[in-house]
Formats: sequence, C-alpha cells, structure tokens
Amino acid sequence: MTDFVRPHLLLAGDLAARPEGLEQFLVRGGFLVDEVPEGLAPLRAAERESADAVVLCGRAADEGILETVGVFRAAVEWSDIPLIVIGVTGGSEAVASLISAGANDALAAPVDLGELRARLDRQLDVRRYLREVRETLRSRDLLFDIFQEVSAALRAEEIFQTLVRRVGQALGLAHCSFVLTSPGEAFGRVVAVYENPSIRDLRVELSRYPEIEEALRTERPVVIQNVMEHPLFAQIRERWAAQSLEVNVRSALALPVFVQGTAAGVFFLRTREGDPELTTRDVALADTIAQAAAKVLENEDRRAAIYRRQVNAGALDQLTGVASLDALDRRLKDEFERARRYRLRFSLAVIDIDQFRDVNEKFGNVVGDRVLADLGHLLQRELRAPDFVARYGGDEFALVLPETDARGARNFVQRLRSLIAKHAFPELVGAVPAISAGIVAYPHPEILRAEDLFPLAESALAAAKGGATDRIAVALASSA
Repeated sequence: MTDFVRPHLLLAGDLAARPEGLEQFLVRGGFLVDEVPEGLAPLRAAERESADAVVLCGRAADEGILETVGVFRAAVEWSDIPLIVIGVTGGSEAVASLISAGANDALAAPVDLGELRARLDRQLDVRRYLREVRETLRSRDLLFDIFQEVSAALRAEEIFQTLVRRVGQALGLAHCSFVLTSPGEAFGRVVAVYENPSIRDLRVELSRYPEIEEALRTERPVVIQNVMEHPLFAQIRERWAAQSLEVNVRSALALPVFVQGTAAGVFFLRTREGDPELTTRDVALADTIAQAAAKVLENEDRRAAIYRRQVNAGALDQLTGVASLDALDRRLKDEFERARRYRLRFSLAVIDIDQFRDVNEKFGNVVGDRVLADLGHLLQRELRAPDFVARYGGDEFALVLPETDARGARNFVQRLRSLIAKHAFPELVGAVPAISAGIVAYPHPEILRAEDLFPLAESALAAAKGGATDRIAVALASSA
C-alpha cells in the first residue's frame, strides 16, 4: 500500500577511517545518507526517529569507540536502530569486542563495500522483521483488549461506539464512524462516531462520501491514500471548491459490512494531512473490527427475527415489546430449576410506575400507552444478554436477572431509575415518571418452588411503595 521508501543511514565517527567512496556507494545503492560529523549525541529527535541504521567509522577498538558503542546501545531512543562499526584495526578480536559492547555488526579494515552492503541489508531485514513481529503482537493484544471491552457492552450502539473509539485511538484517525446503509440508498444512518461520541443517530447524504458509495457499489474495501488527487473524489472536490470549503482530509478507507451476504453498512475512516499514512496492517486491523460489527448486526437481525416469531406466537406483549406473563412463568420456572440444580443465584425484581393513574387521567390513555411502550423499549435496551423482562401487570414489569444477588439487582434498579429520570417523554410535560421496585433473591429460605417468588416480590414492592427511602425493597427471610 505504501510507496517504496529509501532506507535512511547516518554516517558517524572518524572521517579519516571512512573507506574511500563509501557515501557515493551507499547513495547509488538506494540509501538516503546523512553525515553526523560530531558523533551521535547532537542528533535532533527527528533525525533519530527517521534513521534506519547507523554506520560508525573508527580506526581502533579502543576505549573511546567502545564507550561510544555502549552509550549508543544503552540509549532508549536508539534501541531498535542497527549499529554497524567499520574500518577498525585489530582483526577478529576487535570485531568481537565491538559486538560485545553492543554493536550489531562490525567489519575490520580494509572494508569491502559489497560485503558492507550485504551486512546492511541483512540488519535492515532483521529490523523490519522484528518491527512486524511487534506490530503483530500489538495488533493481537489490541484486538483482544477491544473484544474484551465489547463483551462487557450491553447494547448494539455501545458496541459500535467501542469499536470506532478503539480503532480511532489505535490508528490516530481524524475520523472513524460506522454507517448503516445498503446499496442503492441515497442516505445512511451514522450510529457511532469516534471524535464525537454524542452522535448516535445522524442521517447523512451518501453523495458527500464517494468512498462509501464505491464500497457499497463494488462490495469491496475502498482505500484512497490521497483524496485530493484521486479521481473518485473529482466531483466532491469541485463541490468543496464551489462552497469554499477547506477540507483537511488526506486518506480515506471504507470497509463494507455484510449481513447474510448483503451489504448493511460501512466502517468509515479518514486521516488528515500530516497524519501517518494508512498501512496494510492498519487496513487489516480495521477490517477485523468491521467483521466484528457485522456479527453485531447479524445478532440484531437474528434478535428481530426472534421478536417477530414471538409476537406471532403470543409470547410477547405487543404494546411494550417485552415478554408476556405466560412467557415470564415459563422463564422463571426454567431459571429456578437451573439455579436449584447447579446451586446458582438469581433475582426477580417487580417494578411499578408511581402514580401512573395520574398520567392516564391528566394526559389520556393513549399517552399512557406510549409511556409504557417507551419503558418497555428502555428496559430491553438496558438488559444484559441473559436477563429477561416481561410485562407483569398494567403498569408493572418483572425482571429476571440470572447470577445476580440482591445487591446487584438493587444496583440495576437504581441505574434504571436514573435512566428513566433522564429519558425524554415528549408528551409528559413536567411529569417524568418514577418507579418503585420489590426484589427477591434466590436462594431464599422461603422459596421452595418457582411460584414462591411472586408473593415475596410483591410484598417487597408494597413495602417499597409504602415508604422505603429509595423506593426499593428486598424480601428478607421472615423471623419465626
């Protein structure tokens, strides 16, 4: 992907010990050569960072040159730069002393320039190989870290935001986002943006992003290293000029994401002028993340299909979208048997909307139904994958929280109350609903069968509504 870059060599040390014609030989051999007449210490940071190897000339393997080699090798900034010492007298013993001091290679006088070139090439190959190994390990660790973080996310939008954030940080991108769309569509929906996490649902015109349109059309990755010169951007550049827009974009990458063989979105990256060029390894990393995004979309698609089947089978409450009461009975029995058999724990929480009757009386039943539907969607969005939510009554919901004790269930309800308080209910002007909750955790001495859970949870809910400080109560064992 990147153009050939001439290896950059620094020539340092004793000028008198330099073989005749060395610099010309190296330049003709394709190297970019800079001289360091006063040793290595005065080098600027930019010169150190751009150097690929150092050739140090010296007459003898004395204490001075051995000390220079030792200091060079001990310096962190030179840690992965090969050092070759040439022109020393003293034969194999001198060469051995220099290598022991930290030189990567050494040649005794007289120096054969062809042999020097071969040794330089070998050192540069080793350096490239070690860098590739380090980059591979870094990418592997980064991917592991990303997928660990993704596995802890609860919702699809959280996963998308994690993916774009981690890729944007890892590659130092000016822009990284995930766009939901499909071939032939004029608009896309941006669901996650690295540089502006507050954007979660933004409609965009795809004609402004030719790389996205091309990726959708060809169903192949599109990599543009220079946006200001590539013909794909000819029309959009004219559009920028007509609108007097100064667009600081250097490179662009659009990776199509497929669900069941059809493009469903694009993983979209851009860099600015002055940013590092996107490498083949960068593209491979981004493509791996794009495939992870595809899995998320596939899971969402599968979940939607399950939802449709459940609605048709009467397993869901059609107003709120959560499970029906019959489905709750079945799930609670299954969870109880699993917990009893394998000595696991779980919690049942019954939540009730406070003063919901007032909402219906003040705003009407239609608005009340919308509030219930909003809460049903909010609950589904916030639950973990193994959790379960059902409509328990008119304005009550039941949550089954596997492998969660009473404290964990209380914390979840507290978080839920905070989210509801921040949620926008357009029809409820100045009347944001609040909830109370009753919690029962298994194992519990009074629970011998699944049916025993409901009376305890309902009693706890009554206690919560009757004056609990945080309007959350937990069913405790009765003292007999």
